[in-house]
Amino acid sequence: MPLNVMVLESERGAADQAVLDLTEAGHIVLRCHELGAPAFPCRGVEDQSSCPLRSHTVDVAVTVRSRPRSQPAPQEDGVRCALMQHVPLVVAGSAVLDPYEGYEARVLDRDGDVVGACEEAAAAELPHHSRVASDALPTGSRASVTRRHGRLLVSVSGLEGRSPRRREATVVRMLAKLREFDSTARGIDIVLTSPS
Repeated sequence: MPLNVMVLESERGAADQAVLDLTEAGHIVLRCHELGAPAFPCRGVEDQSSCPLRSHTVDVAVTVRSRPRSQPAPQEDGVRCALMQHVPLVVAGSAVLDPYEGYEARVLDRDGDVVGACEEAAAAELPHHSRVASDALPTGSRASVTRRHGRLLVSVSGLEGRSPRRREATVVRMLAKLREFDSTARGIDIVLTSPS
């Protein structure tokens, strides 16, 4: 299934190969800036409805960094927006002086497999979401959260043996915590699992 990938770059042209690879793999590439345009203003400042995060459900963001730098580059301004909306981030470039350390879902060399990294990041468990959801559950229960096309999918285990009313109250409390943490999710689906 094609992904909507928001592509950013530290310098003009740094992401050209990544854009080509993603497009050839069938994914949809979204950009914060018109090609050749200055870093400011971005599309969203000029017309809010043209911001990729408003006009599409972004599955993953990737920034391609042409060289080590300790600060985000002006052309990478969309990384902040993606992170604020809890979109998984892939960083393609040197891990040296990486300003996004601790926020990215995947890091790879600039010449690494950007397509594979984006596909993995889009399908991976969201650790912060999973922690928030699990913290709202009773001891011995766990939640694993992933994102699919803007919706959160929460798989909850460890609630078997509780009455239906107590399970429902627990799930409602967990949903409220997830909504508080990520108000941009387009919906939340819950699956209750039992040990195999």
